[in-house]
Amino acid sequence: MTSAPAATEPRTLFLALDAVPYRVVVEAVRRGAFAGWGPPTAVVAPFPTVTHVAFASLFEPFGVAPSLGYELRHFDTTANTTVGGRALEYGAEVPPWFEFFDLPHRSLTAEVANYATPRRAARNAVDQVEHEALLAYRDIVSAYVGATDGLMHLAGDAHMVELLVELAGMLADLRDRHQRTRGRPLRIVGFSDHGCGNEKVHHAEGIDRVLRRAGFHVVRSLAGPDDVVAPKFGLVNFGALFVQDEDRAGAAAAAIAQHDAVELAAYAPTADVVEVVSRRGRGRVRWADGSGGSTRSRYEHDGCDPLRLAGAVDRLGADGRMDADGWATDADWLVETAFEHFPDPLHRLRRAMTGDRVRNRASVLYSLGPSWAGGWHSAVVGSWMRGGRLSGTHGGLDGASSLGFLLVADPAFTMPPVVRSEDALARFAAMVDREGLGGDG
Repeated sequence: MTSAPAATEPRTLFLALDAVPYRVVVEAVRRGAFAGWGPPTAVVAPFPTVTHVAFASLFEPFGVAPSLGYELRHFDTTANTTVGGRALEYGAEVPPWFEFFDLPHRSLTAEVANYATPRRAARNAVDQVEHEALLAYRDIVSAYVGATDGLMHLAGDAHMVELLVELAGMLADLRDRHQRTRGRPLRIVGFSDHGCGNEKVHHAEGIDRVLRRAGFHVVRSLAGPDDVVAPKFGLVNFGALFVQDEDRAGAAAAAIAQHDAVELAAYAPTADVVEVVSRRGRGRVRWADGSGGSTRSRYEHDGCDPLRLAGAVDRLGADGRMDADGWATDADWLVETAFEHFPDPLHRLRRAMTGDRVRNRASVLYSLGPSWAGGWHSAVVGSWMRGGRLSGTHGGLDGASSLGFLLVADPAFTMPPVVRSEDALARFAAMVDREGLGGDG
């Protein structure tokens, strides 16, 4: 017979807030929010910095399946056509990561509310979380708040800080009520999937035109060596290109990198190299197995430093953490580049172009500047109807898009100042494996 949990043993609430940047949480803490919690950790999201890829990474320690695409609507490389993301199919299209959450119940109505009235939707979501946390029989409750993404896109940092201060008060009350009604403490693990910019966003016109000018045929299905599929996502600052002949990926990357809004494009000509192309110049990422199972990486460039890592390279060399040939451990690259213009770019580009988080992986990925976004014209019109251009976006390799947060309400847990997304929740893997995550509650 299993003994009852000790009264001092906490239950755990995993609370995911979509698109909340690390910098915003730091400001909310400065204003007194989350008193008694541990200090916030910066979480470096995978590239592209979008929800489906990010949760595939965050829940990697829990065994989540890869995402089918970068968003629900994606190019299926086997079927050779774009699939998914239709409004009538929304309730049936459940991404693998969503099954790890108890709340909310997926619906198109709730998704619309996340962007029509994001602040109210966020409060309502936390109210539901409170009910679930107090009544659920399991020792783990997991919840996702998507409305914070809408608030960041449409209103920006100042409004999100105000909301976080408000939500922190609600969560403090929840922990007090939980202790009184359940007789046990409630550990809250708050985190976000990625960050978000805080600049007015302009729509990047002419993506297809740049590709056509370079001799490509922008098509819906691949049939010839000069064909390229360039899917349109929401208003995000990244893009993906698919080609039939992978030898043409380099030409496609070089073409798209000439667009004024594009900071860089990347492709993988071989399994152990990622090439980086930009208007600044060209670069290359290499990696190899190091001692003790670690990975070592090297950054090469033509003198123009497209990844903007000169300062990090100097620091690694001065401290003796980089050898004479330019190799350093991935752990050292993370520490030295986490707060650079492109955080942890060597590791992230490698995983993006050669990893398995996305089943239908693109031939080329490109990152736009923080004040640019590509996507559907309907989304552009929608943002104007909501009061003007977007106040921020994400998706790119840039720091504003890349740095999410991790915040734990439990004095027994100490976290490092910065972690990669796939490592952020690894400490909880044994507990999740034992108790389970997601379900009816």
